[in-house]
Amino acid sequence: MNDTKLYEQVLGDIRPWRVERVTLNREAMAIEVELTCPPEVWACPQCHERAHIHGYERRKWRHLDTCQYKTILTAEVPRVSCKEHGTVQVQVPWAEQHGRFTALFERLAIDLMTECSISAAREILGISWGEADRIKQRAVDRGLKRQRASQRTLKRLCIDEKAVGWGQGEGSCQGRCCWP
Repeated sequence: MNDTKLYEQVLGDIRPWRVERVTLNREAMAIEVELTCPPEVWACPQCHERAHIHGYERRKWRHLDTCQYKTILTAEVPRVSCKEHGTVQVQVPWAEQHGRFTALFERLAIDLMTECSISAAREILGISWGEADRIKQRAVDRGLKRQRASQRTLKRLCIDEKAVGWGQGEGSCQGRCCWP
């Protein structure tokens, strides 16, 4: 089975990574997609300073199913030596740091969990309760992080303490109550 071009299109822009090999395992009902990258200079995922490759770690991620076959992405992910952060693993474009599922799989899982019970979603996806819970918790953490990042701090807050609770309509404070 040599569908490398198909999976390059399915995965989208994952440069500098590329699909090296696609293997079908009918007994396990799984497709394994092997990803590789050139040995180039990488950056630390935390401070983005250039760093040299210290080694590689073999990683696997569950991706969206292909024709009812479980699809697994595998790659030798570089670990880089950073002067400030020590040895850290580089960020791959298809998944979160230390995640076991691709971003697309997690998106499908979250969509399913919002439409049906977690038990039903995990049964449809073929994942454990713990895996479903971790996916849900990461989604909550991402949402809270975005919410905190979008919150503004008030520059000023003025309240007319004599007019509070007197039933005056909106806009009747003539500038005494101001929220930016």
